[in-house]
Amino acid sequence: MTTLFLACHDRRNRSWYPVGRLTRNDSEPFEYEFEYIRGAFEAKNSAIPLAVPVPGFPELDKAYRATEIFPIFRYRAMNKRRPDRPEYLNLFGLDPDDTDVLAELAISGGHSVADTFEIFPAIEPDAQGRFKTRFIVQGLRPSDPETIECIASLNPGDHLEPALADNSQSAQHSIRVKTTDQVHLGWLPRYLADVLRQSDALNLADLDLRVVQVNHDAPPSHRLLVELSGQLPPGIDPMVELEQYQPIASN
Repeated sequence: MTTLFLACHDRRNRSWYPVGRLTRNDSEPFEYEFEYIRGAFEAKNSAIPLAVPVPGFPELDKAYRATEIFPIFRYRAMNKRRPDRPEYLNLFGLDPDDTDVLAELAISGGHSVADTFEIFPAIEPDAQGRFKTRFIVQGLRPSDPETIECIASLNPGDHLEPALADNSQSAQHSIRVKTTDQVHLGWLPRYLADVLRQSDALNLADLDLRVVQVNHDAPPSHRLLVELSGQLPPGIDPMVELEQYQPIASN
């Protein structure tokens, strides 16, 4: 089974809310299910206009099922007929000939200028608690010569370090990405920072963060692809245990 989450954010105050969960059963024909999670209640009560209910899913306490992926997700993936699709998918280390919509959205985020939704993958530990996930480092500073030079010098397999940000209000949910000699490069995606900071079973020092590829000619938003891996105690699944990820329909 493949699981993605849908989140919305408020650009004005950087508030961020996971609101729904999309799952796909790995059988033929594929059956997709979307259901709201408890973070949707926070979003609904926030100042974000039109975030909840999500278009196409009017009832918060209902599970929606379909044999094809729902439009709000499908339209966030690049059209397969576009000639620049291979180049786009290569930015994420994906094979254009062997990548479906969910695999693309899991790493691209499915951003749209029309709204403030974003998509991110579930952290799914195996039976031994091992997990790994890939993402583009966020918030790269192209105006900082040291950052630009440092990123250009990185190679696949190079170690990086996740580090807690300061305790200011603006950084309370943030985790930095640094080189081993402490050059600040950018930030982990918000979903990862939230899970890592809320889970008592995870320790930043035990995580392995490595460069996958540097997209030298890409804009900063797609410049640095990395992979984070770690191990949780068996039976611990932070995205199942955290309150905001609990499904509403089954409660």
